Amino acid sequence: MEEIVRNLANKIGLNLSYDKEKIDVIAYGLTAIVQMLMIFLIVSVIGIFFNTWFESFIIFILVGLLRKSTGGAHNATFMGCLIYSIFFISIMALLSRYLANDCLVIFYAVFSGIIFVWALYITYKKVPVDSPNKPISKKTTIKRLRRNSFLTLVLYAISTVILFVFSDINIRYVSFALSISISVLWQTFMLTDIGDRFIKIIDCKMVDF
Repeated sequence: MEEIVRNLANKIGLNLSYDKEKIDVIAYGLTAIVQMLMIFLIVSVIGIFFNTWFESFIIFILVGLLRKSTGGAHNATFMGCLIYSIFFISIMALLSRYLANDCLVIFYAVFSGIIFVWALYITYKKVPVDSPNKPISKKTTIKRLRRNSFLTLVLYAISTVILFVFSDINIRYVSFALSISISVLWQTFMLTDIGDRFIKIIDCKMVDF
């Protein structure tokens, strides 16, 4: 797949008379788009099969939005990212859907509160977590990314509170609230050194595979 994307980027760059640097940018963008589409399509199929499509969609979107400003550990290969994302989004959606219980709403609300407090702390300490290939050194950019991260977390927290408050109307609201909380937990985990090591282990396993 990476080779197909690279060939397509080369053709586009050739037609537009772009240099290698611009072609690399095109290839990077196309790779990201193809990855997101494939992840969304496969996760959607799994979600429909297990009746977790809404939870999967929430996790897919919210992790992506938060990651846009926080950064974080990422897989080194196309296939590694694809398998990792599909597997963990599906697992988190299943947990959110089938752990939802109207008798445990208070417990889940407290659990979610702890997650958000931890996430705000990690965000304050770590964000932005940049790539070694593209370090972020500009102070205004760092400030903007941190501000966006905090704002995103606050909006997620408000949404979670609202869903828990109205969970007596529909128990499914609990699973949606858990989806948001688990999304925050997972993406925040990707900001830590342990999360980075975890991703590197997955990459090593993918190479062996």
